[in-house]
Amino acid sequence: MSKFTFVAALKYLLERVPLEVDLNTSLSRWRWWATGCVGCIGILKDWLVDAVAATLIQNGTSLTEAVLTATIPHPARRLSLEMEARAGEHSIARHDSESAKQFQALVKKPTKRVKEEAKQATGNGPGVPHADQVDQMKESSAATVLPMPQVTPKPTKPRVGQRAPERDPVGITPSPAQKSVGCFFTEVIPVTRAQAEEEGVSRFECPICLATRTLTFAEGSMRFPWHPKRTTVTPNHGLRWVKREIWQLSEK
Repeated sequence: MSKFTFVAALKYLLERVPLEVDLNTSLSRWRWWATGCVGCIGILKDWLVDAVAATLIQNGTSLTEAVLTATIPHPARRLSLEMEARAGEHSIARHDSESAKQFQALVKKPTKRVKEEAKQATGNGPGVPHADQVDQMKESSAATVLPMPQVTPKPTKPRVGQRAPERDPVGITPSPAQKSVGCFFTEVIPVTRAQAEEEGVSRFECPICLATRTLTFAEGSMRFPWHPKRTTVTPNHGLRWVKREIWQLSEK
């Protein structure tokens, strides 16, 4: 990935962080960001999500270097990602080189054979084949062209920690595996059914990962349900209940 592509992606993500960000200073340190995420935009996005969540837990309003340093991917993970990337690049380069050699061999060999047989057919002396025989020889040569080898694409390995696409069970206690990829906010929400019905809004926003859920009030207190950790940094829009020291309605 080029410098300009990475800086553009970094600027795009920082502009969508729901906190105060010193954009110019952050972009001037693009090499530090690239080292922290091994130049991978997906890792950079996860890093920013973790930093935003940690800042909101501390009731912070700006994205600081201290929080970013505390949530930077572990060096062991960065080493593993770098080794996987280099191994993949080497495998692709070797595969492309072998495929190019096979293609050239298949293209050049039949053509050379046809030219040699045509040259023999147009020569002088006894045993010169007829023109029809030359055409038959060309057709026979063309028929011997081997088909292109079928290359089975190498299955891509999912990123470590990436959740498989599946539906979340409803009304069932999440398993330990689900808890490991889910948000840990499941607190009781001090908003009554009467308040929600009066405002006509039953959509709530998780104060940790900013995931939104439409809740159905039952008897007793209402608890924010278990939910997968939100991995995007795009701000939510629309009228919803948010926690700003207290739970209140917000459109921003």
